[in-house]
Amino acid sequence: MASENTQASAEPPLKQRPVVLLLLDGWGVAPQSEANAFSSAKIPAFLNLSQEYPVALLNPGNKSLNTRYLILGAGREFSHADEMPSLTLSSVLSAASLTQIKITETERLAALTHFFNGHAEYKANGEDWKIVSSAAADKTIKPLLALKRAVKESLREITADKTRDFIAIAIPYLDLVAASGDLETVKKAIENLDKYLRQIVSAVLFKNGVLIISAAAGNVEHIHNLSTDLADTAMTDNPVPLIIVGSEFKGKTIGLAEPLGGDLSVLAPAGTLADIAPTILSILGLAKPDEMTGESLLGKS
Repeated sequence: MASENTQASAEPPLKQRPVVLLLLDGWGVAPQSEANAFSSAKIPAFLNLSQEYPVALLNPGNKSLNTRYLILGAGREFSHADEMPSLTLSSVLSAASLTQIKITETERLAALTHFFNGHAEYKANGEDWKIVSSAAADKTIKPLLALKRAVKESLREITADKTRDFIAIAIPYLDLVAASGDLETVKKAIENLDKYLRQIVSAVLFKNGVLIISAAAGNVEHIHNLSTDLADTAMTDNPVPLIIVGSEFKGKTIGLAEPLGGDLSVLAPAGTLADIAPTILSILGLAKPDEMTGESLLGKS
């Protein structure tokens, strides 16, 4: 593990600390290959985080994207997106009188609100939504513009005087760019995301918060089909990363395997997407309901 970061150890301006879930959809994990845009990109921020903080791989399951968001929000496995959980992370936080906000681009609006909240028709008490658009003034889709807007709104919420207890952010930037099917374009997008990731990490650490980085699905780790020599822009079933960033986790593994050189592809999955909600509850000091079949990854040690 690397040495202490001076900015991470700085005193936050307020006592309230946010717990932030950052879903970077499209960020899957696979061995290095010519089809893997992620493995050839320059990603110093990601590599630094994977060497300084606890990391793991999660099995997303062979399911639709909406089903995966349902699993993320409910903390239990489901086979189909139309299944109805009895409770969700959002409802548990609301019952505990904690505040929360969900920030996403229009491409993930239904996923992070409707499905993550277990098909709830309305926002939970104490919950807000902030939706940003990827459309420019001429109505064309601009993935980089959406990334900048999402990061701006995320930083505004994280650094607010009265920050929320829980902030969920879904950024489908890599998915949007992967639609091009161009390896070099996708590689550049990964490097752009890595730069913006550093800003979010710094903001969370300055507020003495905890940042959980993951994804609902991979994409850019298999952007080319080597057997057909054609672009492959479909969502993958590869494992997705999980990094827990916070001052209390720096230099620790919490019982999870540590990847050599930051290469997450050498790890076996330590859990599934259903484990993220229980992990968040554990960080917030709340008990996991029996309805959640996932387990906190903090209990691996």
